[in-house]
Amino acid sequence: MKNILFLITIISVLFISCDGRKSKNVALKESIKAFSQKESNLELVSFYPEEYTEVVTDTIISNKMKVHIRNYSLDKTILISNSDTTSPKKIRYHRVFESDVIITSPSKELFKTHISAIQFASLHPDEFWDNATLQHVWLNEELSTPEDIQLEMSFINPQNESYKLYRMSVDHFGQQRIILIEEHS
Repeated sequence: MKNILFLITIISVLFISCDGRKSKNVALKESIKAFSQKESNLELVSFYPEEYTEVVTDTIISNKMKVHIRNYSLDKTILISNSDTTSPKKIRYHRVFESDVIITSPSKELFKTHISAIQFASLHPDEFWDNATLQHVWLNEELSTPEDIQLEMSFINPQNESYKLYRMSVDHFGQQRIILIEEHS
């Protein structure tokens, strides 16, 4: 009788422990399969620079001229790459930049301008400008004098990594002249 009771207890424990749940190994494999199916729809989007950027530079040239340059990014972007073949899908963007330049003498404002790739595209039609943006505007202190301010501007096309470098001369009357210094296609 003790043996029958012992046998019934063991059989009942076996039936109770087999409740139809999946083993850890089977559950893990199913989770991995479900995640892999969802991963194919993921998109990794990156921006350069990652967030809004602004650089302001104020320079005084021999107490006669003050140059104020403000370089900043916009909410507009340029698509650099879109990899449809990889999983997860990777999309990269480059933010569009513009700049404001103000040149003043102690008594008055001599020159004020807004610089953007769109502005230069209208002046110098070229395929380069289709996806170009301003990279940076800066004062060339070595070449500048109080009578002739030399600003340098670089534009970049992030899709094909080409660039153009321009120099803008502004005389003490506020007249400007722009020349192309260097370009790389």
